[in-house]
Amino acid sequence: MSDVAMKYFYATAIHGSMRAASQKMNVAVSSVSRQIAQLEAAMGMPLLETGRRSVKLTTAGQMVFDYYQAQMADREAFTARLEALRGMRMGTVELAVGEGCTVQAVQGVLETFQSRYPGVELALHTVSTAELVRMVVDDEVHIAIGAQIPSDPKVRVRTSARQPLMVVSRPDHAVAKRGAVTLQDLSAHDLCLSPRDTRIRQLLSAAEMRHQVWLRATITTNSVHTMRELALSGRAATILPRAAVLADLEDGCLVATPLCDVDTDSTTVDLVTRLGRQLPHAATLALSLLEQQVHRWGQCGGYQGGAAVTAPMAAVHGRAERRVGLEAVA
Repeated sequence: MSDVAMKYFYATAIHGSMRAASQKMNVAVSSVSRQIAQLEAAMGMPLLETGRRSVKLTTAGQMVFDYYQAQMADREAFTARLEALRGMRMGTVELAVGEGCTVQAVQGVLETFQSRYPGVELALHTVSTAELVRMVVDDEVHIAIGAQIPSDPKVRVRTSARQPLMVVSRPDHAVAKRGAVTLQDLSAHDLCLSPRDTRIRQLLSAAEMRHQVWLRATITTNSVHTMRELALSGRAATILPRAAVLADLEDGCLVATPLCDVDTDSTTVDLVTRLGRQLPHAATLALSLLEQQVHRWGQCGGYQGGAAVTAPMAAVHGRAERRVGLEAVA
């Protein structure tokens, strides 16, 4: 079996079509098609069922897909052992940052990691929740972090921290002067919210329906960075977990006000990897630092009973073995 053919077949299965695979790998569609045809000829049976817009794996195709993924995992494990022997002088850690989180939120951890292991490259991907989980499942990233990652049998939550949704605004904003705000209070203000297909917005929509109060999203964006900038400018308040803007809260540039009427007790920031994957040594070290950061977020607290909490709120260790799965950026 040709390694090139296997690579093209795997990419086609991952991305759903030969055209999408060819664009991802920057090769001609005809090359992808030819290599897959040669692979099918070598196997003596079809591996893909071609539809109008996408391809589907046959039973044999699923076997080849699983074999190649396992082969890549074994190669990665071997590389991890070599990296450990070389004393972490090189390597790459792929990290996806999803909904309800920002690169800024984990910047301190990343800087610590790079100061300890300057030869290791950190590749950061800011993506939607659905894309985040897909990248974890398909081994495109080693580690991912985001808010409210939904359950999937192929994804493992390494640790979580409770992070109730808060109304984030400048200190001089009207909502910042309240001890807590209701949906009715918020309905009178301009808000920057995430799109309706995001996990955070779905929580808000459920609360709106329950209380028959509708928030006014004057700006909708899938960028936490944009939400933060609009809140800093005073143009709009936004709704995010504390961890997404923790540095600004500590600096006093922004204020997080407890949000009533929304079921936020179960809102968490999750740190995940693919279930059963043996991470390279560099990724394992990065994961350890990130686990410590998420634990600290859990100790920062949220709110309880409509009032700010000053006592530490423990990380959700009970969810550390939960498996998670497919669902965009807030």
